[in-house]
Amino acid sequence: MAWSPLMIRYLAFLFNFLCAVLGIATVVINVIAIQEIDPKEQLILAIYIAVGSIVFLLSFFGCFGAVKESICITWAYATSMLVMMIISIVLLFVFRMHFDEASLTKLQKTFAKQTNTFDAMAEYQTQLQCCGIYKLKDYGDAAITVPSSCFDKNDTPYKEGCLLKLESHHEQVLKGPKMVGWMLMVIEIGAFTFTTILGVYFRNERRRCAY
Repeated sequence: MAWSPLMIRYLAFLFNFLCAVLGIATVVINVIAIQEIDPKEQLILAIYIAVGSIVFLLSFFGCFGAVKESICITWAYATSMLVMMIISIVLLFVFRMHFDEASLTKLQKTFAKQTNTFDAMAEYQTQLQCCGIYKLKDYGDAAITVPSSCFDKNDTPYKEGCLLKLESHHEQVLKGPKMVGWMLMVIEIGAFTFTTILGVYFRNERRRCAY
């Protein structure tokens, strides 16, 4: 059964509304998460905040085009949404890879500064309750004395490495941003699809009226 123009317009409005809601959600959730992340790793979350803000503003642009039945505005919105959709897809793919690689690189650089007299790993090992990059044995392999930050108050050594702990911390903090990122991408696909269909309908209507 063919979809009526009214149904297409309602669906376009619905996805524009959802884009506005998820745009706000993306901004809020990433603003909260960015406070728990190292400043050097905040760029990707800052990009997500920008994407959420732009999508929120574009959703009103799309609704205006649908109300005015403007071909130019509708196609401009569809094109803009396609660009935002591509950006969202790319961000989702680099999201996990970025933080996993950043965690390992950061720990390796910090561990390289570790000596018998300077505990460079102290901040991570104390906060995350871990020892070494992978495990306590890292210090033995590097011929470095195990620092006091590797032990709890009872002088019991931490068994887990800091890489696993840091990745777990990122996984917990970034759970919200990743979830809203996937939802935003799906809604962007829907908004782009139905706005494109609506743009085709407006164009065909104008052609029919011209004859």
